[in-house]
Amino acid sequence: FVADTGDGGLSVWLPQLRAWEGFPGGEPYRGPTGSPLASSPSPDDRLDCTCRCAGVQFYITRPNEDSRRPCSPYSDAIVPHTEGGDRRENRRDEKWWISDDGMRFAAALCACNSCRKSSGYDVQQWAFVPKVNIFQKDGRPTDFSMGTLRQYTSREGIARHFCGICGATVFWRSTERPDLIDVSVGLMEAPSGSRAEEWLDWKLERISFVEFAQHKRLMELLEKGLGDARARKAKETE
Repeated sequence: FVADTGDGGLSVWLPQLRAWEGFPGGEPYRGPTGSPLASSPSPDDRLDCTCRCAGVQFYITRPNEDSRRPCSPYSDAIVPHTEGGDRRENRRDEKWWISDDGMRFAAALCACNSCRKSSGYDVQQWAFVPKVNIFQKDGRPTDFSMGTLRQYTSREGIARHFCGICGATVFWRSTERPDLIDVSVGLMEAPSGSRAEEWLDWKLERISFVEFAQHKRLMELLEKGLGDARARKAKETE
């Protein structure tokens, strides 16, 4: 069912694996169809997000001046946890969650045991979005008890939010950076498809906490695919 993604989803970073439009044995997936998106999206855009049962609904707005107010250590996808020190702690207060063009939020893949156990999949996709850019469907500021949203404290200072009806992974929050929220990319309803690339600046250099991954072979294939994607991106910008 790769066609359901609209843009190929993670399969574009796993070219070694066979992908199917629907059930295996049917039509091979041949890539997204449709007209290309505008290269300069309007800053007034909003991105709707919903779980499978629609019990949790919210939307995200484009980065703005308020988006730069949070302070946060770097994500492990950018600076590995093994480095530590001032750079990991982001003592320079760099706003790493906002893209260079100022129009998108950072996104990354995580293979930590906690995300795997919570989502039920080897790789969880997160977007890093300031709380001020997340709104309830009716326009009110986000509320972590809205709709069917439920909370699980996976360890001290860490809250994972999910839909109490369909079980969809929704948010990850930390007291270390309370104003910067991890949003599950799978909930996003972007016109381009499940990677939402007109909204997200994917960090392809590293899979977060890949050292703890259980499915080593999958990580090897995915890391190769991400490396190929980086090379293509670099070539396009030459």
